[in-house]
Amino acid sequence: MRASRNSACGFTLLEVMVAVGLLAFAMVSILGIVSHNINLATRSTNYLIATSLADDLASRIDAEGLPSASERSGKFENYPGFEWYVTVSPYNLTQFEARMTIVSVLITWNDGEESYEISFVDSG
Repeated sequence: MRASRNSACGFTLLEVMVAVGLLAFAMVSILGIVSHNINLATRSTNYLIATSLADDLASRIDAEGLPSASERSGKFENYPGFEWYVTVSPYNLTQFEARMTIVSVLITWNDGEESYEISFVDSG
């Protein structure tokens, strides 16, 4: 069969607009997913750094010996934006004649919006 001279070939403007709209929607969705994944990767990295810093700080406190009841804080030179807070408090159970010290290490980042804390008890 032969096409008549009056029949139009190609796409209408409406079809092109629908196709472009669907393509735009798909691209925005993909970019949103990529952005979310980058955010999760950054948070994961910061959490891993905080965990490592807290463990290192707790190990140094344990190796140097526990100070008396105190609170100290500081910043990590090699990790800008990360800060540490250490709280040492005695905990005595007089009925059991037990003397313990509770040490809490808190690491914060993103101006204190995110944090990681570990605590340990020394019975020495």
